[in-house]
Amino acid sequence: MSTTTLTTAGPYGTSAPDPASGEQLRQIMRLFPTGVALLATGEGEDAVAMTLNALMSVSLAPPQVVVSVRRAARAHPVLEETRAFRLYLLAGEQSGDAALFASPDKPTGAVLTRYLDSAVAPDALAVLDCRVETLYPGGDHTLLLARVATARTLNEERAPLTFHHGTMAAGGHRG
Repeated sequence: MSTTTLTTAGPYGTSAPDPASGEQLRQIMRLFPTGVALLATGEGEDAVAMTLNALMSVSLAPPQVVVSVRRAARAHPVLEETRAFRLYLLAGEQSGDAALFASPDKPTGAVLTRYLDSAVAPDALAVLDCRVETLYPGGDHTLLLARVATARTLNEERAPLTFHHGTMAAGGHRG
């Protein structure tokens, strides 16, 4: 176990002798558990989906969320065009779905739509339909601020799928 001594000299973010690397940030963020969701966008043959864990609620009035999407992701140009997406908040038993949509072999088009309707939605914790309001550049990602148009709880009694230390597993359970 390694430890680092932090100094508080100077304003935060300015006293480090060496700038942080992307790999350092990745290793540190793996220490912080997050929920896992699927993001689906597009229609017909343009339908695509991806796994994500960079999701947060921003506002309750109006209801808004932010998601972070890698600019090189297949879904990115579709999101820019449609400016709409659906989020499936995944249950702990859905790690196979999350792994599938994190792989290059994920279904698209009509096959994707059937798969989401038959295999993902029935087991998901909740579904959010969102309309993108603003896109913000963020390095190799884009942050999408979106208004939640509809929200449906499906299986709130299940434990969520979480991502921690590079592994997906069932997380905290409602008691």
